Amino acid sequence: MGSAFKLYFKYILLQIPYSFVYFKAQKNNVLNIFLTNNSLLYLMIHLKFSTLFYSSQLSDMFAYELPFIGGSKVSENVTGGIVTNLKGVVQPSVVVYNFHSMFYHNRVFIFSQHNHQIFNKKIQNNYYTLNSIAELFPAANWLERENSELHGINFLGKKDLRNLMLQYGDSSTPFNKSFPSIGENELVYNPINDTINQVPISVQL
Repeated sequence: MGSAFKLYFKYILLQIPYSFVYFKAQKNNVLNIFLTNNSLLYLMIHLKFSTLFYSSQLSDMFAYELPFIGGSKVSENVTGGIVTNLKGVVQPSVVVYNFHSMFYHNRVFIFSQHNHQIFNKKIQNNYYTLNSIAELFPAANWLERENSELHGINFLGKKDLRNLMLQYGDSSTPFNKSFPSIGENELVYNPINDTINQVPISVQL
């Protein structure tokens, strides 16, 4: 990726929190940008209408969850918008946008974090929304529907809210984890009470 692209991103993202991420396994024609949710739509508009990114298309869009230990207190963060208490855990999800330029033959990966809060007693998600880009890139319509129903990500301003693979009205979000993905507990099924309990890890020989 040439230096002109990075200089352009530094110019349009001036005074906005962002960072460039470098992976050694990727080639030189790949640029990775991690930025906040507030500046996501601002950057998408530049990718759509800027002459530097002529004929850029959205190839893929996916999300993955970051492991986090439950039960810990996270203080209020104004920029990230994360607010939890002692009873809850934070399950942050990272949404990745994969853009491909048909003219320059390079790729731009945009990472944006989406946070929702999960309580231990009763599952309740507090969504910190992402802006929908379906109006700018029509290919994002189905991709946003897929991530919305599988990961529980809410896209602000999205008109088509139907499920893509699950039944209509099903909001189970099967790719979300309602339990800590790392820690010192294990899940045990109790056939008597028909429940799943978290107990300390036991080594059975």
